[in-house]
Amino acid sequence: MSLVEPTVQGRGGREGAATPSSRNRYISSERFSLTLKLVDLSQEIAHKDKFGQHPLHPTPYIFPYITHEESAKQLKGISYTTEWLNINSHSGTHVDSPRHCDPKAGAMTIDKVPLEWLYGDAVCVDVSHFAPKSWISAADLEEAVKKSGVQIKRGDIVLLYTAHWNRHRGTPSYSTDNPGLTKEACEWLADQGVKSFGVDSVTPDNPIDQAQNRIFPCHEVLRDRQFIHMENLANLDKVVGKRFTFIGFPVKLSGASAAPIRAVAILDG
Repeated sequence: MSLVEPTVQGRGGREGAATPSSRNRYISSERFSLTLKLVDLSQEIAHKDKFGQHPLHPTPYIFPYITHEESAKQLKGISYTTEWLNINSHSGTHVDSPRHCDPKAGAMTIDKVPLEWLYGDAVCVDVSHFAPKSWISAADLEEAVKKSGVQIKRGDIVLLYTAHWNRHRGTPSYSTDNPGLTKEACEWLADQGVKSFGVDSVTPDNPIDQAQNRIFPCHEVLRDRQFIHMENLANLDKVVGKRFTFIGFPVKLSGASAAPIRAVAILDG
């Protein structure tokens, strides 16, 4: 195996192979922190975290597959550990593909979703004043955009800060009591020409629609408009009212309806 070592600029302009100490300086170079700020917008996928999932999805389980103690008996000079994951494709912070609610043959699965739909200019709109289980209409969204001081442009990614994760994470209410968009509100987002949108809750739909009417209006828009959205975002309070670059690439699960993402906001320093 051949490893390419990073080089470092020495005094007088001389370059040489990185030493352990210089390698650490290379990896944590101050030039990155001075120009960019990264904000993690992702929730953890935790063992037996039943409250972090939509009620229709199973609880994740993460088991040790082999431990350092076990592998050390098989190897010399090194040991390793790996985990066995029993999770749903909709576990944690994730993105739904059109296939999630579209039964037609050829519906777009998560491995076919263009990466461009989950990378690019983004804004975060403040809708944190809506009560649990309340509806957010198209007019409400328009007003919230005006008050947030951000402008939605065609091709943007839009994140909706409901503060539901901030207020209810780790409790039963997190998976059942979020405010939700009306179908018209979701259509309004699609009409703005946004590439995708995301929420800090288990669903953009109102849980009352599911419990009483057995409908998912926003997911109908996902199906009918071939539109995608992200669920279970976190830390949106750190980017609300701002424009930034968003990255949220999904794990490439062949033929799946969704996949976990590591959602990140990139802000100017």
